Amino acid sequence: MKRTSGILSMLVVLGMLAACAPAEPQIVEVTRVVTEKEEVEVTKIVMEEVEVTKEVEVVKEVEKELGPITMWARYDLTDDADPPAVTLRQAIDTFEATTGIEVEYEQVAWDQLATKLAVQAQSGGDMPDVVEASSQHVLALINAGALKDISGLVAGAPWLDELSPSESQSCVVGDARYCVAADIRGGAWYYNNADFPDGWPTTPEGWLAEGERLTGQGKYLTTFYAGRQYGAVELTWAPWFYSNGGSIFDDEGKPDWASAENVEVVEWARELLANGYVPETCFTGDFTAGETPWVDGSAASVRGGSWSYLFIPGLQDKIEGDETDLGEAVDFGNGSYVFLVGEGWAITEGSEEPEAGIAWLNFFMNPQILSQWASQHYGIPTIGEAFVGSAFANEFYSATADNLGNNGIFIEASPFYVEGLNKLAETLQELMLDPDADAMNALQDAQDEIVNRYF
Repeated sequence: MKRTSGILSMLVVLGMLAACAPAEPQIVEVTRVVTEKEEVEVTKIVMEEVEVTKEVEVVKEVEKELGPITMWARYDLTDDADPPAVTLRQAIDTFEATTGIEVEYEQVAWDQLATKLAVQAQSGGDMPDVVEASSQHVLALINAGALKDISGLVAGAPWLDELSPSESQSCVVGDARYCVAADIRGGAWYYNNADFPDGWPTTPEGWLAEGERLTGQGKYLTTFYAGRQYGAVELTWAPWFYSNGGSIFDDEGKPDWASAENVEVVEWARELLANGYVPETCFTGDFTAGETPWVDGSAASVRGGSWSYLFIPGLQDKIEGDETDLGEAVDFGNGSYVFLVGEGWAITEGSEEPEAGIAWLNFFMNPQILSQWASQHYGIPTIGEAFVGSAFANEFYSATADNLGNNGIFIEASPFYVEGLNKLAETLQELMLDPDADAMNALQDAQDEIVNRYF
């Protein structure tokens, strides 16, 4: 089955009128020449350039005043303890002072942004001008009529040709551009060096063997989130399916779940759970529950993301203390993969101030701003010049860039991405908690339900 995927290319860029030719003499037939004293009839051909000086009254076109713009994003701009929120607040202040364009900001929870925007677009409600955008929601928002094609509006932008290939995979659909990704983030597996004296396992068989060894020491092999929400598929299941030759969506964006390759992965994961190599909370809890066993020391590794420095307590200290390292995902035979997502900004289809929104994009895609923004999210900026700053001059970012560059993959696009992945996550959770359920039949039923409901 053909899949639309992308391997992240990390390109570090270190370096950063047409004059019109003189006009040919024109053959001008002059029928009347007016001077201050008299009118003279002329009937001749002038074969020379004629300079005409005339005093005229010039009416200057008044430029349209831009703004204000309404912006939706997840950040609480009053939270001084959240570095990205502080950076965004400062960026907005500087943008307003520099351009004179006022920003009216509204905080929207990260897991509600795409849904709220789609509902507003379909109901004819008031739309923001600028919205924080994630690559996995782009196609669904296009189909909802929520995102504007900004290809023409950014055609001359100086940053456009500096973007990495992975940025295009985040925001460009066909020949149209619907957003601009500021940075690329992705999944990651972190393991404690002391718990793996022979090294981190990277095969399904190695996981089972190390799981048996660690269980004998009273530890789980690993922990992760694989509950009833689409993030479970993005971060945990999809990379495993791809590695085993399976897929999530076909070329039309329809579910492609009921395959022998995907079922084989499910049965392997069932073995991990049945043997006690992973905690049941991986499948019954939320994101925090999927990380807690590593935080409290009962799990030897954890599946997180490049952003986990922000959210998993103690991870940064352990990595900087060489106690924990970044490992590759398990390889079923077709490669080791981690989920990729592009995060940035989009202009809405209902925007009343698209030019002012583009002014924000032009302001934000400055390498200095991108460097600070991406480093605070532990992502990789989409402009190479932004990645050479001191904020990225450490082993963690080097390893993260290598991991995302070598193993990163975007999930195939679907107009019903969230609806489909939520159903798949629910089905996979039920399969894990009911070992007697037939995996192929369950995946087929879930696939048919989504196809019949939405396609």
